[in-house]
Order: sequence, then C-alpha cells, then structure tokens
Amino acid sequence: MTELKGTKIIAIDHGYGNIKTANTVTPTAITAYDNPPVFTGNILEYEGRWYRIGEGHKEFTPDKAIDEDYYLLTLMAIARELNQEHITEADVHIACGLPLRWVSTQRETFREYMLKKKSVRFKFNGTEYRIRITGCTVFPQGYPAHVYRRQEASGRSLLDREAWRQPVHDQGT
Repeated sequence: MTELKGTKIIAIDHGYGNIKTANTVTPTAITAYDNPPVFTGNILEYEGRWYRIGEGHKEFTPDKAIDEDYYLLTLMAIARELNQEHITEADVHIACGLPLRWVSTQRETFREYMLKKKSVRFKFNGTEYRIRITGCTVFPQGYPAHVYRRQEASGRSLLDREAWRQPVHDQGT
C-alpha cells in the first residue's frame, strides 16, 4: 500500500486461485451465511450477511463481475492491507489486475463493478472498516505488484518509472 495526497492506493491482483495484495495471499473461495458462523478467521460481515473466505478456490468464470464474489474479496483484501497499518477508516484507490487477455474487453465493466459504492462499511474478523472508494485503475495482472515495488527496481525496466510520479486519476486507464 502506498499513499498519495491522503488516499491509500491498494494494489490487488484478482486471480482465480488467490487474491493477492502487497502483503497478503488468500484463496478465493467464499461461503455465505445468514447467521454468524461458529468458527472464526477470515470472516467478512457485509450488508447483513457473513462470508467465510479462503477455504478453497473459486471456480473459473470468464467474467469476474458476474456475481458479488470479487467485490467481497476486494473488501477483504482492503481490510487486510489496512490492518497492516492499524487503519480502519480511509480513502482508497484500488489498483487491480485482470488477466492480460481480458483487460481490453473487461476493463471498464470491472472498474464500474469496483466503484459501485463510494462509501462502504463492513467488518472483517470483528473489526469494523469504513472506506471511501475514490477511484479504481485496472491493469494487466501482476502490474500492481510491480508498481508497489518500483522503488526497488534498478537498471532497465519495461516501465518508465517517471510516469508513476504523475497523480492517479479516476479514469479507466
């Protein structure tokens, strides 16, 4: 996670097997419950339902915005990143990854899916989070990880490091 003008930029790679952030890797399976589950660990509480996350992997689907699962996984990923810094309330810009072959056809749809709510309240593992999603940028998978570690890059790179000194805009690019 990095910060720009008070906004936390959280890189999330939305894989089928695992959802990954700079500091976490979690299997993508989600099981929904109408009542609080008896067991603990990786429990997301959102809009009156509880979700157990991480016991297995989500089945392949060519459109990740077809159901609520990747939105819920994103909330979990944001909570896990904010928890690293002991933060429960933040403005968040999501930098997310989609498979390279789908970026050109699903970028805008996935971006809108991530931006469907500006203000979100939820609990993860008993801790309440309040976030304001200020924007979303969609990259090919793996790209957000490079951005996060760009300071460590030396020598030749496929990316122009100076381009990242520009402000993050809320456009689909």
